[in-house]
Amino acid sequence: MTSSARPLTDVDFCSGSRMEELNKLMEELERRDSGALQGRDLLNSCLRAKQYVFSLIEQVQPLPSPNSLLVLQGGLCSGSLDVSPVDLGSTSPLSCPPITYTILVPTLRLPSPAPLRQASPCHYWVPLCLWDPPHPQLSSGTPPHPQLGSGTPYVSPYTVSLWFTSSLLSAMSSLPAPAPHLCLEGAEPWGNCVSLLFSDPSDVFLRFDVVPAVEVRGWPGGVQYLEDWVDEDRGPPRLFHLLPWGAEGQWRVSFPGVELFMRRCLHPALSRVLRASVAVLRPFLQGPNAPGPYVVWVTLLHACERLPRGYLCRPQNAASCFLGLLEELSCYFLRGSCPNPFLPGCDLLSGLSRGPYLARRVSEIRAQPVTHLREAVKEAKEAIKGGEREEKEERDQREEERGSSCSPS
Repeated sequence: MTSSARPLTDVDFCSGSRMEELNKLMEELERRDSGALQGRDLLNSCLRAKQYVFSLIEQVQPLPSPNSLLVLQGGLCSGSLDVSPVDLGSTSPLSCPPITYTILVPTLRLPSPAPLRQASPCHYWVPLCLWDPPHPQLSSGTPPHPQLGSGTPYVSPYTVSLWFTSSLLSAMSSLPAPAPHLCLEGAEPWGNCVSLLFSDPSDVFLRFDVVPAVEVRGWPGGVQYLEDWVDEDRGPPRLFHLLPWGAEGQWRVSFPGVELFMRRCLHPALSRVLRASVAVLRPFLQGPNAPGPYVVWVTLLHACERLPRGYLCRPQNAASCFLGLLEELSCYFLRGSCPNPFLPGCDLLSGLSRGPYLARRVSEIRAQPVTHLREAVKEAKEAIKGGEREEKEERDQREEERGSSCSPS
């Protein structure tokens, strides 16, 4: 008696890839990335570097006091913030190691958005009078705004950046070195921000991107969906940030605090999908005239709005979500449109001229997902290979020391 062949339901029709292999590669990539901060004294080096950056920031005057800082894991172009290479004006002036952080520094705190002037759904102008007293560099560098008339003067992000950057860099000359076992390799302006590069004795590099921002309590006009994530007991506070990039002296609306909370609430399978997608797409999403990896996060949020939770929370569906995310991104780039999920009327791809090129690159990855995931895993291995080699040498040395101390029988 013959039995019917079992259908191969775990094979991707477009690429011929097995879903099981894709899931295993994404799990391995997650393990490799998580392992980058483990072992040796690397965690202590990160803590010491962060404390040194905090000490530098404390020297910048005047800043709101007390000054709480929002620390995001990953650099400016890692996808945690709505920023593209165009916003920063150039590639990073310093090397980009696998261990990076972004620190948002409130140069101004507002109890509500009422004093601001909304230029568009995703941009604001910030009046100079809100700085009390205003720093001389802010007053002297205020640019004209013909569309606002000759009344209230407004402060551009560039003017704030000039003051903040010069103050931060000058503070380095008055503070002692970070620590005998931690070296400050360099500090350079990058767009309207500052990047600082450190190294520890194991030649592991750490980078901190420091961003001057405006912190505002409440929500901007026209916001949607954010209230669903705010919980008085455990959720993030109702506030947003204005980031220092935008056309004609405008500040960009951003919700890093709420989004950080949302990322922590993601099911592990979706976090794995997000990590894998950014890893394979980052090389060309961070290139010239590219939108940056933040668009990957937003695409995942749109998918979460329409897909059932039961589907998204199953680990075995991670591969399908990964492939679907690539397909949707390709459609966004072809269409030249990716709506901001929180701000109706704000489009992340507005004005993008390289949409067809980006769509083609995403389609190439979609056609060979296993190949590109393997390459991402290989890069993650290389990033921590040095640390693993040093750990092995330390273990071997300890074994030799123990062996040499034994008495002959």
